[in-house]
Amino acid sequence: MVLTVSLCAFGALHNAAWGRRARPLQSSLVMQLTQAPGGSGSTQLFLDMKKAMTAQAAKEKELLEPNMSELGLPKPKRARGGKTSRKTGSSGGFGGGGDGSGATAAHDLRVETMEADGVCYVPGVLSKASAVMLREMVLDELARAYAAVEAAPETSVGRFNVPVETHDPFRGYLLLPLRDEASVLGNVARGPMVQILQELLAPGSQLGRLFESTCGGGKAEFYDLVALRTEPGAARQPLHSDTPYQKTAGLFCVFIATQDVPFSMGSTLFLPGTQKNNAQRQAIVDGAQYADGRRGAMLGKVKGRYSMLKAGDAAFFDMRTIHAGTANFAPEDGGAQRLLFALTFRNRKAREPLEHAPNLRPGYRNRGITLAELRSELGNSEPDYVPFAGLCGDDAPYGDGLS
Repeated sequence: MVLTVSLCAFGALHNAAWGRRARPLQSSLVMQLTQAPGGSGSTQLFLDMKKAMTAQAAKEKELLEPNMSELGLPKPKRARGGKTSRKTGSSGGFGGGGDGSGATAAHDLRVETMEADGVCYVPGVLSKASAVMLREMVLDELARAYAAVEAAPETSVGRFNVPVETHDPFRGYLLLPLRDEASVLGNVARGPMVQILQELLAPGSQLGRLFESTCGGGKAEFYDLVALRTEPGAARQPLHSDTPYQKTAGLFCVFIATQDVPFSMGSTLFLPGTQKNNAQRQAIVDGAQYADGRRGAMLGKVKGRYSMLKAGDAAFFDMRTIHAGTANFAPEDGGAQRLLFALTFRNRKAREPLEHAPNLRPGYRNRGITLAELRSELGNSEPDYVPFAGLCGDDAPYGDGLS
């Protein structure tokens, strides 16, 4: 196995901190994976599996495309008899809440949409300025992670969630810290990551309320904190759900665009309603196992919805919902590096196996860190307080998650 890290504009890392605006990194940081003569068998197995998955995804694409359309704003569901659900009021708009609160009506409609569809488009969870700041921070963390793995390949799992032998140069995770490295090195108390998490999770925020409603309030368990990276030429994913069906939903995730994401840069296709154990899900999941034709027939008529996110917009979804990342086209066809910010919380009321390990740096995993604990750190207004520089509720340091 040959590992090559291409680092462009790496000198930007030597800017002291986020207190001074760092020169933006070029988005051509890629860790290349090739099979050398006599190299790792695990690398070859990974490449063979990827080839088979790409072929499967191409077949699914042919079946799904005729019925695909863009994921739009949630609309009130119609109850039997054609009446609009009482949750959103007869007006059906975001301003139609019974208590006169447009924000409450919008939230109630999103919760209703999640119950029905398992996915919801939420525009503007971050301001445009915050989205720019988030993207620059992720690019900085990506450059640092590549440099660290180039120097010490054994650190790859802690930063990318995979060993170097199975690192995909076109699509993968970047595990993120609760406090970005540039802020730590520059002694900046509330740098980009802290500001972003505060904007997203503060009490009363759009996402904060959604995670509360779906994951059990402040007891919701911190589960994923990653950037999802795709590069030009990344193949389409096969359909999958991140966690199997169980009656009580266990995991809820949000994908947030750090940039405007046209379809040519890779969207996420969702199959609404497949978080339920209904005929659609059974045909797609069981049909794949028994190869009895049910799966193809269902994919030929199911109505998929693909996200078209602008910077700061989000797709919030129940991780039982069947979905797939679409292809990131070649550069000449509009493809470019795409970075999504992903955050997941666990509903502890779900007792069955999740079959989805936390996408967190190793030092954050299996500690039961809660939404309430994160908010306590983010909302502490004491002079000179530094969020995530001290101890968590388990009396262990938050730290950078790498140890």
